[in-house]
Parts: sequence; structure tokens; C-alpha cells
Amino acid sequence: MTESTITKLICANHGSMNVDELDANFYSDLPVSVRDVITNQAKFCFVVFNGEQRVVAKTGVRLCKSNNCQGCRNLHFCKRFMLGDCPFSRRRGGCRFNHDLTSGDNSRILKEHGLEELNRSELCTLLLQNDGFLLPPVCHNYNNGVGEYGKCQEGETCKRLHICEIYLRGSCNCPRCHDFYEPHPLKILQDKGVPNELIASLKSVYMNIEWLQKQDRVKQGKGQHQRAKANATASTSNKTNRGPLSSHEGAAETPAPLFPSHMLARLRALHLQKFEHDTDTPAAATAALNTSQRSNRPSQDKTEICMYFIKGSCIHGDKCFKAHSTMPYQWEVREGLNWRALQDNEVIEKDYCDPAKTYSRGVQPICFDMMTCGLNKARRLSTVSSVLQPTFILTTEWAWFWEDEFGNWIQYASASGGHRAATITSEDLEKRFQEDNKAVMEFTAGSQTYEFSFPDMIQTNKRYSTKKVVRRRPVFVSSADAQTIKTTKRAQRNHSSFRALPGHWDKAQTPETGYKRIDLPCSSVEFKEIQGLFQNTMRGFSIHQIERIQNKALWEVFQWQRDLMKKNNRGRNVTEKQLFHGTGSKYLDAICLNNFDWRICGLNGTSYGKGSYFARDAKYSNSYTGQLNTRSMFVCRVLAGDYIKGHSSYLRPPSKDGGDTIFYDSCVDDVSNPSIFVVFEKHQVYPEYLVHYGEDDAWSQDLQPYYRPAPVPAPAPRPAPAYRPAAAPAPRPAPAYRPAPKPDNSCVIS
Repeated sequence: MTESTITKLICANHGSMNVDELDANFYSDLPVSVRDVITNQAKFCFVVFNGEQRVVAKTGVRLCKSNNCQGCRNLHFCKRFMLGDCPFSRRRGGCRFNHDLTSGDNSRILKEHGLEELNRSELCTLLLQNDGFLLPPVCHNYNNGVGEYGKCQEGETCKRLHICEIYLRGSCNCPRCHDFYEPHPLKILQDKGVPNELIASLKSVYMNIEWLQKQDRVKQGKGQHQRAKANATASTSNKTNRGPLSSHEGAAETPAPLFPSHMLARLRALHLQKFEHDTDTPAAATAALNTSQRSNRPSQDKTEICMYFIKGSCIHGDKCFKAHSTMPYQWEVREGLNWRALQDNEVIEKDYCDPAKTYSRGVQPICFDMMTCGLNKARRLSTVSSVLQPTFILTTEWAWFWEDEFGNWIQYASASGGHRAATITSEDLEKRFQEDNKAVMEFTAGSQTYEFSFPDMIQTNKRYSTKKVVRRRPVFVSSADAQTIKTTKRAQRNHSSFRALPGHWDKAQTPETGYKRIDLPCSSVEFKEIQGLFQNTMRGFSIHQIERIQNKALWEVFQWQRDLMKKNNRGRNVTEKQLFHGTGSKYLDAICLNNFDWRICGLNGTSYGKGSYFARDAKYSNSYTGQLNTRSMFVCRVLAGDYIKGHSSYLRPPSKDGGDTIFYDSCVDDVSNPSIFVVFEKHQVYPEYLVHYGEDDAWSQDLQPYYRPAPVPAPAPRPAPAYRPAAAPAPRPAPAYRPAPKPDNSCVIS
């Protein structure tokens, strides 16, 4: 086993790998372990991210910026060809840069750095995260301050990437850019020669870059530098090639030990397996192994199915470190040192997808609890989880179940079997499991709070201490289903942003047509968020019920409208508000089904235009809910976009430039501090929640002492009227104007 072997494997997996996954790809009895190799910080960077130990590949190799330098220790190779495609090679004169990695100087440099086994794609991954010349840096000023460009003074002319730094580290919902395909990032990347095929994987590259830069800053701050040993010369690099993302130090210095003593102890606790490699053996010994021991050596263990092969093709072929299968799962049994694929693959999978089954059918039944087939070990190879790679086809969708007292297996967030639906879904559990499979989390179902332990796969009622067994099983995909998915590219359609349903929705209770109102538990985070928003201005009222409205058709149209407005806004996010709308009970079902339509709901004034009205404050919308004991108010997502002060004559928002093509998106009562929003296009609204509430009786009783006179035992005797001189009668005031009572159920605020 060599450093180059591990580097090749890491680069084939987007430049970084989980330590456990890295170890699982090797098997031997040599006294050299993975942990011994990855402690070489000149070639590997160890990080802990979301509780997961990962290794990032490093190198001191750089691309030379000049083509005619003398005595250069860098690679002389075409940058565009390395990234995937060189347009100059198709011209008559050809490209002036080298397209051959096996040329004399390039071959020697790669060999000095132990990179001679890397193909062009793997070398590209390694250089992208180490050579600061290849990718544009992220604009730090854009990520600070407020406004469209933050503190960046250059705006659209900035040569750095305008993309959210927090998004690059994980997930984020801020208004900054979260997509490399948005106009500004895409232009900067294309100017750097980055092809579209690489853009989809840049998030992991920039995350690796940040990890490498952090390690460099720690080393520089502590001043921990040691003399390089055998590879001091190999790590020399031209200082003129150091970019802002460069991670190498210099020719005569190498970083301090990668792991402090306590970190080494943690790594040793992993019990990483040892393995051997042909390149560790002298030529004669290698030949002997080839002739006498080849048949006894275990084949390289492949524990995950290659997503590129299942999609269509894998450029690595037989050398791929992942298993090649036409199905997203493969059942195998251990025979000696190797694994053999089982013939009843689909039958076994169908049984395994049923959480009630612990054995498969057939001549060789598999025990799912012990993962054995007779006396031999069994295993299931799988594609990556769908929550990790949502853009790939045939990823594995995992479902989570718990067993009730009658032996029924209930999927999480399902209300079947007479049980209250949990506040978490299978997708939520899978995401948390992928983040940290040792975690313990809490959730609620009805009025009960539960503790969920991933290590034990046990659900515990915190009040009664009752425990339930939990199982994680995949959603079944037949061979016919797999073929359909490949031919119709269903996953690509599902990936469209306007098609995706919110993660917190109960998918099992989302009809293809129509809508479903889901009652939210009062202890859920979702309930409390809406309650807080409502009670900001509704003191003296209590919420009886909050329902989430799940209307697939309306949500898809709303997502489509959001994308359209974003494109019209030059790729920038549009202003989205959470607003209130009060109405009467007879319009509730119509709005949940077909959205808001002011022409149907009625008209009670058009102060700021003829459209649907929404209020920032629940108190304002309360005036339009009627006087029933239980009132109803919608909480809506509204794409306000660019707005202007409205006028009663408006049938649509006015033009921005006086023409007939560019218009404002909505109207408001006050541009500087809007509290009323008028929307003329119903696709800009999604009725997300329905709040049922009433006046708080306790509140009224608490107020009574402040406006009622104190009671007296008996009325005082009326005094005799005093004499007053006659005076001219004062003119009787005109009766005060009293507006006619508002019609019930108005959808428009006057």
C-alpha cells in the first residue's frame, strides 16, 4: 500500500473521503495501516466535519503559467485540456500548450510527487483544490454587509465568485447566491475556462479548498514547521504560482505533525484494516506473488455501487473503486475471501423492503437481522442515499419505521393505525442519520415526546419510558422500474426546483390532485413558529388549531412563478414574504383548492388596486374574518418582488420604465414601511397555513377590573334636582356617521 494508491482513491471520490470508507476499500495483513499513511500531512489533510472524520488529498504540484520557463518544477500541461476540453486543439494551428502528461518532464514531476498512477480526471480533481490559479476565489466582501452585493464595491464587474460561503459549507437559506449556475458565478467560472461538466461538483471542491486553507492558517499561526525529509525537493514549488487558494509551504519546509496525541488515539481506536499493494514489493517479489499467490489474494472490496455506471457509463471501467451494477442494489454472500452475487437479487430486495420481514424467501434465505446466509456472512451493496445525491437517478430512498404494540410497522410522519403522525419524516431521519449515525434526537407525535437513538435503533417515550424497535429499509425498485427511470430520466424532471415538495410535508398525505389539510401538533416547531408570528399583534386571542395546506399543484405553480421572477431579476432572489389574509368560512375550501381570486371572493374596496390583499400584521386581517366565535386566517407565502405604492385605479402593477414589458411585481400602502401588499397574479401566492382562533375569555376577564366600577351594596338615594337658570338650548349636533357593517368573508382589504 502506498500514498499514491490512497491519493488515487480519494481523488476518484471528489478529493475527500470518510476515513471508514477509505479503510473499507483495502484489505491485507501487512503491518502498514491507513492511519499510518494519512498522517503524512504533506499529502493528506485530516478534518472532522459534522462528526465525520474525513481525509482531503493534498499536493505541491502546480500548473506552470508560462510555457517557456527554464528549470521549472511545475507541470507543463494545458489547463483547459486538463479541465475537460481544449477548444484550441480543434483549430488549424492547434494548441500551443502540452496535452501529454506522459512527456518527459511531466512524467518525471508526477513520479516525484507519487502521482503517476492518476488519470487526467483524478489529477484535475487534485489540482483544482490545491492550485489557486485554476479556480476563482470566493468574494469575501460579497458575504459581508447588506444589499445585493454586500460590501463588494465592484458589483457585477467583480472577478471573484459572488456565492454564499455558508452554502459552500453545508446548507443555507439566506438571500445570497446559492447556485453556481446563476449569471455572475457562471460567467466568472466560464472566463476561467471551467466547463459546465465540472460546475456541478464545485461545491465539494470549494469545501475541500477551505479545509486546506484552514490547516495552512493554523500552521502559520502556531509556527509549527519541520524539515522535510525524503520528499523535500519534490514539494518545491514556484512561488510565483501561489494563488489565494494555494496550500503548499515551500521546498525546505513541511507542515507540523497532522495529528496531536489525542487525535492519534482516536484514530487508533478506529482499528483500521491493513492492506498490501504490488508497488510495495520489489520486482522479483511481485513476480513471485503474481505466479504463486495471485489466486489466494482477495479481490478489491467494493462496498458501494457506482452512480456513473448505473446512469450510463463509467470512465474508470474495471479500475473503478466502486461496484458496477445495473440495479441500485446487489445482494452478496461471503465465500472464502471473496463475495459472490446472489441470483435471487430482486426477490431478496423485495422481502428486505418489507419492515415486517426478518428473512428472505428462496433456497438460500438471508437473515436480515444478522445479515447471514446460512453460516456465511451476507451484505447488501447499495447506491448512495437519495438525500446525499438528489440529482442522480436510482439513488436509494430509505424509509424509517417503528413497531407498535400490535406488531404493525408504522412509517414516520404517517398517521396510519390510529396513531398520531410524528413531527419528523423518513427523509428528516435519513438526513440526520447521514450527518451523524451516532446521534440521539427528540421529536413529538401528538402530545407525546420521544427520544430517538440511532446507535440502538430504539424509540423511547420520555413520559412513560416505553421503548419501540425502529427499522430502516429501502423503498423497493424493481428491474422494470429501474429501466423506466433510466429511459424517461424521471429523476431529472423531479430535480426541477418547481417540482420539489417541501421536506417537512407528509408525502403520504399529499394527493396528486386537490389538497389535504394537515393538523399541526401544538408542540411542534412548525406550530410554534406560526403561533409566534400570529401573536405578535393578536394579543387577547388564542389559537384553536393550525393546519398546513398541502396542495401539490398550487405549490408547483408557485415554485415555477418564483423561478420565473428570479430569471427576470437577472438571477437574483426575489423578495418573499409571509403574510396574513383574513376571510370568512365559506371561502376556505375554495382558496385551499384554487388559490386567491378577488373576483370570486368579493370586493370591499380597492384602495391600492384591484387585487388580492395581504397584511403584515395579523391584527389588520382580523377585521375581515367576521364575528364568529371561531375565526379563520390564512398565513401565505407571497412573492412580493419589486413593489411600488398602489392606487385604486390599478388593474395590475404599473410599468417600471413607462413601457409595456417591464412591470413591478406588487403594490403596497407605503414603500418605505409596507404593511399591506396587493398581488394581482395568484401564482405569486401560496396559502401555506390556516389558523383557526377565537377571542380569549381569560383575557376579557382579566381586563374587567380596569373598566368596570367597583360593586356597591345598595344604590345611593337620588338627590333632589338643583335649580338651574334657563338658558338658550344648545344646537343639537348632527348624528355621527356610522359606516354600514362590512359584508362577511371579504378577500380584499379596503
